[in-house]
Amino acid sequence: MSISLLVVGHANTGKTSLIRTLLRRQNFGQISDRAGTTRHVESVHITVAQQSVITLTDTPGFEDSIGLWQARYSEAFRHFQGADWLSPFCQSSLAQGEFEQETKILKQLVLTDVILYVIDIRQAPLGKYLDELALLASANKPIIPILNFSATTRAHLHAWRNVLAERHLHAVIKYDTVAFYFEDEKRLYQSIQSLMPEQYDIIQQLIQSREDAAHIRQSMASHQLADLLLRAASTRLECAHYPPHHEESVQFENKIRTLEHQYIDALLRLYEFDADDMVATPLAIQNARWQQDLFSSDTLKDWGIDTGTSALTGAAIGAGIDVMSAGLTLGTATAIGAILGATWKTGQHYKDTLKSKLTKRHYLCLDNDTLTLLCLRGLSAITHLHQRGHASQHVYKVDNEPSHVAVMEHIKPFWKQAQQHPEWEKQAPPDTHPSKQALQQQLEHALNTPHQR
Repeated sequence: MSISLLVVGHANTGKTSLIRTLLRRQNFGQISDRAGTTRHVESVHITVAQQSVITLTDTPGFEDSIGLWQARYSEAFRHFQGADWLSPFCQSSLAQGEFEQETKILKQLVLTDVILYVIDIRQAPLGKYLDELALLASANKPIIPILNFSATTRAHLHAWRNVLAERHLHAVIKYDTVAFYFEDEKRLYQSIQSLMPEQYDIIQQLIQSREDAAHIRQSMASHQLADLLLRAASTRLECAHYPPHHEESVQFENKIRTLEHQYIDALLRLYEFDADDMVATPLAIQNARWQQDLFSSDTLKDWGIDTGTSALTGAAIGAGIDVMSAGLTLGTATAIGAILGATWKTGQHYKDTLKSKLTKRHYLCLDNDTLTLLCLRGLSAITHLHQRGHASQHVYKVDNEPSHVAVMEHIKPFWKQAQQHPEWEKQAPPDTHPSKQALQQQLEHALNTPHQR
């Protein structure tokens, strides 16, 4: 049986926003800075394995709780005890007139299991809020206060805690519908467990499913970032001169920015946010001349050359030059290799000369600083979306001053590895590739390491 949670509070305290965040949905209800946005009752389910575990019911905000409190203790209703006043009041002319919105809340009180009372702690605990608490308490249902907008220190937090403690409401949940932290949500579910022990196991399943989902999303996000970085590091553009002409630089920069935009779009879909929830400021790109290490152990292994011996055949060196020189024929390269001789030392010595003098080709690639910045921006985007509430209305900008800087030491070496594989520009290596696996592990470690700007 689904647990019924009634979400109540004063107008514009964030009730609908809370439900959006719990649902991970942006399209539930309407939210606005204007008071009284929600005008009707609406229920929605949170499910585990297609079974409804929790039913959340959104309600209009209290608009005149002081007047309602006075009406409750008027001559017509003062003799009722506890929750007995609710039914006759909801049938009275007052319910059809000046307290029409409040009556929508009162009718739900008898149907719910737990009341979630949402408090905007930017506001002091005024008398109207205390009247709301008293009216809700008369329903004889457990109340869990939700301290909304608690991501930053608020001046009225201590006062609200005292007010709630005086009313024996000690199980208080700090929450924020804009800046989302799963531990806050977990404490909410644990409070429900304590109030409804017979539902302990099913709520525990809900907690576990939410934790698993968060882990999977983060793992998939780091996978997407690994793809971006390996493709960006291996991207190159052939140009006639170095330094390149302006048009060639712009063409290259557009290729990189397109890759980043594709990554951000995929990330937003993964976390179920809209395309306009996050924008990337222009990536500060510095290009460099692409120089592949033809004789690195990884590259030679790809060509089937055993680096365990000290001598390499001239034909093997020539074949390697042919693969990387974008047009030098295999026959010419083989002849060059024969002239150079077979030793590693000779091949290493003439590597750069062969590339620049014989091929007459130049390539643009990203320099290490730009690749590092691209990685840091990608990590910042994941971190933000992982903690972004689905009620947030502000646009997050992926900028050029990202966090996670301290964790880059173990990630930077992957740039050189990727630059040995220009074929990765079109398609990142498979998930089983050692470089990709290692990079993704480092990215996940970075995401779970406390960081500073």
